[in-house]
Amino acid sequence: MVLPTHRTNEKPNNGKNSPFIIEEPNSKSKIWYHWLNIRFRQYMILEIFLIITLIMVLYKLQTISSQNNQVIEMVSSINSRMIILEGKIISGKPNENLKPLEQSIDDVLKNMKMYSLDDSKQSKSEESITPPPVNLPNNSSNIPKKGLILNAADYLRGASVDNAHSSRSNLNPIIGYDQTNLVLLDRPQPPTHKAWCSNEHNPVLTINLAKYIKPISVSYQHSKWTHHIPMSTPRIYDVVACLDFYCENWKPLVSNCEYSTQSNGTEQFCNISSYLNAPLIGKVQFRFKENYGDSQSTCVNLVRVYGESDKPFKVQKAKNLESEQLCNDLKWYYNNSYYFKYTLAEKSCSVLYENGCCSDCPECCEECLITDYNWSVVVFTVMFIFLWISIIFLLTVSVLAYLQERREKMGSR
Repeated sequence: MVLPTHRTNEKPNNGKNSPFIIEEPNSKSKIWYHWLNIRFRQYMILEIFLIITLIMVLYKLQTISSQNNQVIEMVSSINSRMIILEGKIISGKPNENLKPLEQSIDDVLKNMKMYSLDDSKQSKSEESITPPPVNLPNNSSNIPKKGLILNAADYLRGASVDNAHSSRSNLNPIIGYDQTNLVLLDRPQPPTHKAWCSNEHNPVLTINLAKYIKPISVSYQHSKWTHHIPMSTPRIYDVVACLDFYCENWKPLVSNCEYSTQSNGTEQFCNISSYLNAPLIGKVQFRFKENYGDSQSTCVNLVRVYGESDKPFKVQKAKNLESEQLCNDLKWYYNNSYYFKYTLAEKSCSVLYENGCCSDCPECCEECLITDYNWSVVVFTVMFIFLWISIIFLLTVSVLAYLQERREKMGSR
């Protein structure tokens, strides 16, 4: 009787004759592609989706938490003020307690621009409204009794620059946010480093006005200068009223308006003659013809278009507790060098001016942007970059795995 023997050194003929042996990749490259094929093509899409969802949930929770903290701080501030008020009333000094409240109300009323529409209050309305110094007597017939004089080229009222029909400028870069509307941000003194600069020979600036107005005058204000007007400052310019969207049909309003050293102040006006009988306009175009120093670049700081409107415009509201908290936080971050917190906070020009933060932090308003880089922008940018990297990575892995499968099929033949 012959017993069966077990051969340990004999190879199973590479598994070709045995149905129970699974063929495995025998090279490192095949093992690597096999792992990527299984890992990324089947599981990575779900994992990326879960990661993105988790990031969005965490961001939402962080926003809710910050809002809750602000509410708690506001409530505690109100409680502390009430406790102090009650304590002083009990001590017999109620008038001193009301001084801060009365002072805050007076400050708000001073900052508000109240306009009257009644003929009986015409003299009071002339004191509250500060129109441009229109010195032409002919313009008096051009001003109705119930008209409201306003700067219709104010960004905070809704005016904007028509970039499609304006010259290219440094405030509208190829990479980055469009800050062109800084040239329309109506403020007492425009900063030097926020000018609209164009390298074209005769640049044009087209503006969509906030309201349809009957124009009275236009003005240009440069940043503060002492004895000599800086180079690149506009010297002579024209202003036309656009009669269509593309400003192909237009009507002249002011010709050869000069910004010179003979006039006082950084803002200089050019009146629109009443004999032009200009209609209601909603778009104007500034055409700069010369600048100081014959510079290649023309830099414009702030333009205004004054006119009459029969519709009342939005009046600035009193500052509430939320606005006060926002302004105090921004002031604290800026003055105490909390660069990271200040950078991530919402501090665009619209937010600062609408909440009345310029009196608390004038430096913030001087450095503000139309679209700032805050926390939401950073989160959106990170998620956008992460999403694109994930998509490119998945596509690359899929292509590599597909090519490897094709090579294996070609090799098996």
